[in-house]
Amino acid sequence: MSPVRIAIIGAGAVSDYHHVPGIQLDPRAELVAACDADDDLLRRRQNEWQIDNITTDYQSICDDPGVDAVILATPNFTHHPMALAAARAGKHVMCEKPLGLNAPQVREMYHAARDAQITHMTAFTYRFAPAMRYLRHLLKSGDLGDPRHFRSQRFLDLPETSWAWRQYKDRAGAGDLFDMTIHRIDFAIDLLGPIHRLCGAVARFADRDVTADGKPCPPSDVDDWSSLIAEFENGCMGVWEGTTLAKGYHRGGFGHEWAEINGSEMSAVYRLHEPN
Repeated sequence: MSPVRIAIIGAGAVSDYHHVPGIQLDPRAELVAACDADDDLLRRRQNEWQIDNITTDYQSICDDPGVDAVILATPNFTHHPMALAAARAGKHVMCEKPLGLNAPQVREMYHAARDAQITHMTAFTYRFAPAMRYLRHLLKSGDLGDPRHFRSQRFLDLPETSWAWRQYKDRAGAGDLFDMTIHRIDFAIDLLGPIHRLCGAVARFADRDVTADGKPCPPSDVDDWSSLIAEFENGCMGVWEGTTLAKGYHRGGFGHEWAEINGSEMSAVYRLHEPN
């Protein structure tokens, strides 16, 4: 079988650190093209990733018959138009989270993928962490008994300077909720099934009105703390808390990650700094 010919749209750190190494590890995939608005970055990636086809025009990637699938690793506000363009061109899509800025955008992306009969997924990577897969095995095998409680904490200690586009709702959609807590919601659903009802709150504590090099900028209008309580359809209860402002939790950039399931027979815990 011929490998899937993949183009990356968005040649930044996420693609370089995660997506490209993953493609290179799998003989079923081949990186054939890259696209980014930054021409200098593109030329550097062309050399680093050993590819010939680079462009600043994502539509040309969508129209390229030599591309089977695209990875969208671009700012949040670009996901919706790019995913629609790729789907309409018949390209399979792996889109970074969040899929869109709001539910109507995501719904339109879903319908476009369904109508085009393509495969569309998002980058909820925690599902594939070895420790998380084993936790899922323990749960599905019945070793934990009937699941009763799920809890998740994700604490980071980030600088209180600007996040650039990530700190504005019209470009990011949300802050911590869409960046970090969203992963924990997904793997809870993967472990425990659909959520029946949910309540929550978000808050913003840091103005982030100064860049890292000391220049003033418009203040943030997205959350840097989020908390949720949910009931799953199976009766299990869930609690999530996430923040980027937990002082003392830097821990070499890994921060604090805790996911726990309490069952009727035993409990199990997942920690990010021990992913294997």
